Amino acid sequence: MNERRRPSPPPSSAAGRRRRGGRSRRRRSARPRLLWPGLAAGTVLVLAGGLALRGASEPSDGPTDTAGASSVTEGPESHRAGGTGDAPTDGPTASPAKEKGKENGKEKDGTDEDEKPDPGSIPSSGPGTFATADGSGDRVGGSGRTLTYVVQVEDGIGISAPDVAAEVERILADERGWTADGKVGFRRVSGGASDFRVRLATAATVDDICGQYGLDTGGEVNCNVGQDVMVNLKRWLLATQYYADDVTSYRALIINHEVGHFLGHGHEGCPGAGRPAPVMMQQIKGLHGCRTNVWPYDADGRPITGPALG
Repeated sequence: MNERRRPSPPPSSAAGRRRRGGRSRRRRSARPRLLWPGLAAGTVLVLAGGLALRGASEPSDGPTDTAGASSVTEGPESHRAGGTGDAPTDGPTASPAKEKGKENGKEKDGTDEDEKPDPGSIPSSGPGTFATADGSGDRVGGSGRTLTYVVQVEDGIGISAPDVAAEVERILADERGWTADGKVGFRRVSGGASDFRVRLATAATVDDICGQYGLDTGGEVNCNVGQDVMVNLKRWLLATQYYADDVTSYRALIINHEVGHFLGHGHEGCPGAGRPAPVMMQQIKGLHGCRTNVWPYDADGRPITGPALG
């Protein structure tokens, strides 16, 4: 007779607990092994963060480049005996390049242009008498005729005649000035006969002397009449809107423009958009597309001219 087998009894609870306990112990014993890599990674992150914070708090080596970058413009138009005598008008705003001292030969003189005087402090009138700068200068220019000149400053305006004379000499000696053609030279003298006079004066005195030749300078502009190159004190100290940041170059324009009239040059117009304005252009009335310029010749000795104006 077939016997039915009884199913095997389930394992005792003790044995099962041993088996389950072994598996549990194995699972628990594996967890600590996973903790060490985590701690190591955390340590690396903490150290890296500390180094990054340290690097960010330390100053960098080397200087910081803060250099910035006007070609300068011509100043107010002068008047000349026999000219139009028009009062100056506002022209368009120019954007001079910042290469002072290169294109326009800027050099510092005894006046700090960064500390321009208050316009209200500039005397508008004076006694009409002048002090002449002492001494004499070397001849500058080519082998052509030599023109002598004196430099005079109106009494009581607080400006040194020798300082003005030194600046005028520098301007007339520049290689881009009127001597570039080799036909004329200049020499400053302090006495005796001279070919012309450069006279720095108050607006009222300029108006008076220029007015004797029928010119109306309106208290604002310079002129050349007879042998006098008359320079308005206000223009000498404050320049114009185009020269607000470069008074030294504007002074070169004054001298070159007015001496140019004395040499027989008339007013000229802009030769074309983007080209340098002639020194004989009345730039206070607008640049008309030209670039600013204060010299009659360029660095290669070529004349900077424009169409003649009536």
